[in-house]
Amino acid sequence: MINQTALVMSAVGLGLAYAAAPGAVNTEAVRRGLAHGPRSTLLVEAGSLIGDSLWAALALTGIALLAQHLAVQVILGIAGGCFLLRVAWNALHDAWVGKQPEAAQRARGDFATGTFFGLANPVGLAFWSGIGSGVVASGASGGDLLLFLAAFFVGATCWCFGISALIGWGRRWVRPGLFRIISALCGLALGYFGLRLLWTTVQEVIERAVTTSARAAIESCH
Repeated sequence: MINQTALVMSAVGLGLAYAAAPGAVNTEAVRRGLAHGPRSTLLVEAGSLIGDSLWAALALTGIALLAQHLAVQVILGIAGGCFLLRVAWNALHDAWVGKQPEAAQRARGDFATGTFFGLANPVGLAFWSGIGSGVVASGASGGDLLLFLAAFFVGATCWCFGISALIGWGRRWVRPGLFRIISALCGLALGYFGLRLLWTTVQEVIERAVTTSARAAIESCH
């Protein structure tokens, strides 16, 4: 029988590590938080958890086979990559024109942006498929799996509030010149993530095409 205390502790730790990992979500959450206030950071982070929740539900209900279809991977990769490049352009534009931080109440679209980040990330389904298989292989029951998911999102939620509080504390020290530098760095980082996602998608298409051609050639020889 699985140790539920150990399961919960590991799930909370994994949730914290997953949410805190450097990436597009945290990059944009920091940039928007510095521009509009900690509420924007919290909404971006919370929105991304909604996307992660959907991937978790799909993976753990057996629909992970969907990820094996090349068309699904290509659509997710292109959509996610283009979205990241668009956000990167906005950040670089703000840095170029010297756009100043605004009041928190003027921020818009933060939650939707975070949700799209979570949904357009093709890594989500693969991650949750692997996690689900690992937990089940350890002897966990259906109830244990639900407990693991709940604990995971508790850990991720702690990160959401933690980074929002940190942004709220540090925002007072951000001056216009520093904000331009931060926007530029965030834009470059988001551009890198977007291009990497598009390139990974192209590589996947090429590898699938080569594999299919090789199989066809072998079958024709027989």
